[in-house]
Amino acid sequence: MNNVRTDHCFLADIDFADRTFPFSYGALPARLEKSIATAGLLQPPLLVAGKNGFRIVCGWRRLEVLRKLADESGEDEILVNLAKNISLQELFRRALWENLAIREFNLVETADIYCAALKIFTLDEVEKKIMPALKIPLRPRFRGRCQAISGFSQELRDLLAAGSVDAETVDLIKEWSADERSALIDLVTESGLRRNKLREVVGRLDDLARRDQISPFELLADVRQAALDEAGNIDVELLRRQLKARLYPQLTAAHLEFVARQEKFPWLKPFRLDPPPDFEGGDYRLNFTFTDSKEWEEICAQLNAVALEDIDELCRRS
Repeated sequence: MNNVRTDHCFLADIDFADRTFPFSYGALPARLEKSIATAGLLQPPLLVAGKNGFRIVCGWRRLEVLRKLADESGEDEILVNLAKNISLQELFRRALWENLAIREFNLVETADIYCAALKIFTLDEVEKKIMPALKIPLRPRFRGRCQAISGFSQELRDLLAAGSVDAETVDLIKEWSADERSALIDLVTESGLRRNKLREVVGRLDDLARRDQISPFELLADVRQAALDEAGNIDVELLRRQLKARLYPQLTAAHLEFVARQEKFPWLKPFRLDPPPDFEGGDYRLNFTFTDSKEWEEICAQLNAVALEDIDELCRRS
């Protein structure tokens, strides 16, 4: 590599706070920690001189592992590659493709790399070279997503980097206030909501907030209180039902009425009768189990004895 020399430096001389090259964010891979602890540093990180010490171009995760090990061993001197007389743009490109050769970027890394590239390259270069490499479509929605993520709190960025929050949820909460996003983080922390269910909850909160012209913050406080169990913990399924009932009151009323009608017929107790999705057309499904031919005959006898009037009552639409 031209204009790069291998040398030694001290960890204390590295500016870990500098994010000119933001190619790593999130928890350190356990395999990397074990590798360096066992075999030492096999590939020296690439650094370049900066205002407050050396900037990390490539190898932030390796350096963080070395810093952890140094806290235990006291060994502060490490082997590094030092770049000199290489443009910022060229260093950025090298860092981008070195990382892409071995791993995928998480949501936070993708957003930070995109936003950092906007400060280093022309917009045309970002659109033609950087965005395709990051798999960011050339549409405002995805640009806005990246810019939003870069401005999120550390707590929310940590959840994104860990994969606990997905991109679709980001699109829903990027217009929320900092307080509203903070309340959502508290809900996630307390309830353990993750990915798909979280996206559903956030989607319903956002729909309700827009429909009723109230803030997600008010809604969060209200539904959280309503979803507490006897021990004071958040019941995720109760929370989901609360939101569904508020968003679809007529559907909820129809479901409760259907359940009440089923209770009028004792013969239904060994079975489970499921209505069509959202009570809009489709088939009813009767579910039951049996272990042998005798049980099968008993079930058939029960069903043959059912009055057609019962079926008409069960399938009645309000």
